[in-house]
Amino acid sequence: MTKRSIIRFLMAAALPFSCSLAAPGADQKKPARLEGEYHIMVAGQEIGVERYVIVSTDDAVSSTSILQFRNPADAKQKISLETKLGMDSRYKPLSYELKSEVDGKKGTIQGSFRPNQVVFAYSGGGVSSRSGLLVGEQYTILDTNAFHHFIFLTRLFDYGNREKPQQFEVVIPQEKETGTVKISEIGKEDIQLKEKTISTTHLKMEAGLVTIQLWVDDDRIPRRISLPEKGIEVVQN
Repeated sequence: MTKRSIIRFLMAAALPFSCSLAAPGADQKKPARLEGEYHIMVAGQEIGVERYVIVSTDDAVSSTSILQFRNPADAKQKISLETKLGMDSRYKPLSYELKSEVDGKKGTIQGSFRPNQVVFAYSGGGVSSRSGLLVGEQYTILDTNAFHHFIFLTRLFDYGNREKPQQFEVVIPQEKETGTVKISEIGKEDIQLKEKTISTTHLKMEAGLVTIQLWVDDDRIPRRISLPEKGIEVVQN
């Protein structure tokens, strides 16, 4: 993943998508449901909120999210992103659709997934295009501004193994590219969120020349995501 891509991942306004998910079978347990919201801050000022829902069964995971924020470079510009994502139990994508609206201009991304290949269809402003990517056997989605996607990586991460960084292939639909991220475990740390002390595991993610810090709670949910060199902070209270 390039430095340009990860910075755009954390700050840019882009297009979004949506997907359908397999329903659990009658012999499966009741799906586990996780809801939360991330508050996005730049230079100490909150610019937006992402609300997400993740539903898990024995063999499938789905997520939906709505993100509304203002462009930190132009406070008058408002961006809305809505995502839907279907995956297998290892967070490998099966379907994906994203819808975006930037100052009233709408766009969509729809993804189709085949062995070792991903194809995205883009539309917006009366223009349509398609883009294909080659991928490995195991990968997950980490799309621009969809911060809940970090949860999939932090749940794939093997905790307690500090011998060397763990590598993960990711696909970034809005950037039309793939990349590899390396994640290392730093150690246990207590952090303060809204006057509450939370026990977390501090992870370091390296994407090219860019480093992202994550503080993950006992449920493997990032409670704080930080890119200090850009003054970006994302927190779930």
